[in-house]
Amino acid sequence: MKALKSFICLGLICSQLCWSNMAFAQVTVFDLGQVIVSEDEDTKENLTTGEETIISQKTLKAYKIVDLAEILSDEMIEASMIRKSGYGNEVGLRGFTKSNLRFTQDDTLIEGSCGSRKDPPLSHINLLSIKRIEVKEGPYDVSVPGALGGSINVITKDPQEGLHGEILSKFGSYEYLSQGLFLSGGSKKLQGLFGYNYSRSGQYEDGAGNKLSSFNPNYNDEGKGLDAFKKHDFWAKASIEPADNQKISLSSSYGEAHDILTPRVAMDTEKEKTYLNKIEYTVDNLSSISKELSISGYYNRIEHYPYGKYRTGPGVINQRRIEAISYISGAKAENKVEAGLGLLTYGTDFYFRNWYGDVIDRNTGAIVNNELFPDVNELDGGAYLKAERDIGKLSLTAGLRADVFHTKAQEDLKFSKAMTDTNGSTDVFPSANLFLKYFLKDDTNLFGGVGLTNRTPTTVERYVQEGATYYGNPDLKPSRNVETDLGFETKILERLKFRAKGFYSYVGDYIYQEQKTSGVKTYTNIDAYLVGGDATATLDLTHGFNLEGAVAYQLGRKLTYPENNNDKNLAEIAPLKTKLALNYDKNGFFGVYEWVHSERSKDIDSVAGETPLKGWDVFNFRAGYQFAGKEGKMSLLNGLSLNFGIDNMFDKRYAVANSYEYDPTDPGGSNVKIVNEPGRFIYGSLSYKF
Repeated sequence: MKALKSFICLGLICSQLCWSNMAFAQVTVFDLGQVIVSEDEDTKENLTTGEETIISQKTLKAYKIVDLAEILSDEMIEASMIRKSGYGNEVGLRGFTKSNLRFTQDDTLIEGSCGSRKDPPLSHINLLSIKRIEVKEGPYDVSVPGALGGSINVITKDPQEGLHGEILSKFGSYEYLSQGLFLSGGSKKLQGLFGYNYSRSGQYEDGAGNKLSSFNPNYNDEGKGLDAFKKHDFWAKASIEPADNQKISLSSSYGEAHDILTPRVAMDTEKEKTYLNKIEYTVDNLSSISKELSISGYYNRIEHYPYGKYRTGPGVINQRRIEAISYISGAKAENKVEAGLGLLTYGTDFYFRNWYGDVIDRNTGAIVNNELFPDVNELDGGAYLKAERDIGKLSLTAGLRADVFHTKAQEDLKFSKAMTDTNGSTDVFPSANLFLKYFLKDDTNLFGGVGLTNRTPTTVERYVQEGATYYGNPDLKPSRNVETDLGFETKILERLKFRAKGFYSYVGDYIYQEQKTSGVKTYTNIDAYLVGGDATATLDLTHGFNLEGAVAYQLGRKLTYPENNNDKNLAEIAPLKTKLALNYDKNGFFGVYEWVHSERSKDIDSVAGETPLKGWDVFNFRAGYQFAGKEGKMSLLNGLSLNFGIDNMFDKRYAVANSYEYDPTDPGGSNVKIVNEPGRFIYGSLSYKF
């Protein structure tokens, strides 16, 4: 097996070196499973092609979405969600979740600062600021370090000339409310944009009438009556064009949330602050060896303050609060060049991250544990090369990347010492891929690829110091994914579109939780594989109607095992999921009636804490109307849109996320709780765009 893996890696690297000495032309870029949420109001439907799915802004507005994990799990059959609360949920792709995915905003890395991931990266981005979302499945994006199973990049809106803006109001069940606006304007040389959004919600109830707080038995009376969350978001962007081929962009956003109820883990969040900042300089057609040159720098900071004020029960959790702060600063330089028959993109990037977390007595202010996250520094430097070329009916893309990653804990690892004296590591690893797409006909093609990528252990996995029975493993190795993908898509009689794809991932040194015979909870490396696939079909019924069907399934198995865990199943693998939807879109009216089904979760890791979850069927409905005056006539109603929806129409009780993963906010590192989905949720929105 090791020889085979080495041969595959060597073949990939050699293929990249051959490519780097060839000439390349502008090609159609293909990224497996790329999904784009577009702000284009004129997009009439969700389009699926071999390269991307375009989800119109009109569709986006029709959701009651609180955070982005929900829309991705609904619009992508192969995506799943980890429900944590009413806000701050996590998304998974084909069995890869959390740190096995890489999250960016405008190509800058985002990492939360909560050890139990109550603040997943997507929760720090406001919906109104989004221009599009790019989701790339598999190890096929060499421009991002550490994207083991895929990457999600959120692109924010750019300022425009003239005066533009939008006002959006959403409201719904359980006192859900979101009010926001953005304004953009300027001249050809200078434009600016500013936005603000306020959102809040009470506690939702599941289909059986159980309140959000009821999923954790340790809430006191005050906590049982608390709202689910309150959140303010501000963002701004400026664009300066000193010359026709040059552009300077500056962006900044600030978010502040209060009293985020999180029953999945042992503590709620008293306060959370988000700072995202970037500056970028781009030059087009600089010379014959530079079609587009971009240089950027960024500084992203997350402050997270969990506390146990609203908890009771055994232990001392209700007397604790945590101060966890993480920041990332980084830079990137990238150049694109056309030469002869192809397009070549190459660049270099680095980032520095610091993360510390202290446990404090919330009554006295005394430090209880000053090494929960022991002031860890991470430094990564990488270089990458990507080539794209068309040869007749064949399109090819190939990529190569190399990284040097260094991490070190600046404070004493007082609990991990029982395992090892290591407090730092330097990892060097390559990433590479080759992807091909062959057109049998204009509307029929085969596609597939092979790729290798890596991700380093997180600060929690290597260095968390929660207590004598729960701590990180500083000797963990990086995980590596060697993946193969195959797919097919076609269009039949201009009315039926069909697409299917499958994958196999061998993940060496997969990072997994482990409970030792001594009772210590920590993390270890195992070998594992994931295999699965998905298929979608869309039938045009004419007169504005179409029927959409989709199915996805993935399976994960261990090849080696953690100590005291002989269960063959990998945790956090979503079961079979299907979707059937009837869509209508014509003359400004649109509507969706969908049935989403999930099989029961039977392939679970029961030793690691997962429990069987029942299968479920949920019916959702959403509709809306967008006003548009007759051609040549102005109307004050132009730009106005109304939306209405009902999620979980029949008020079913169900859960989508299981109980795997240790909770760093709990001194014992106990497994997290299962949180049910909301019951019937009725919502509406009103927006005006000008």
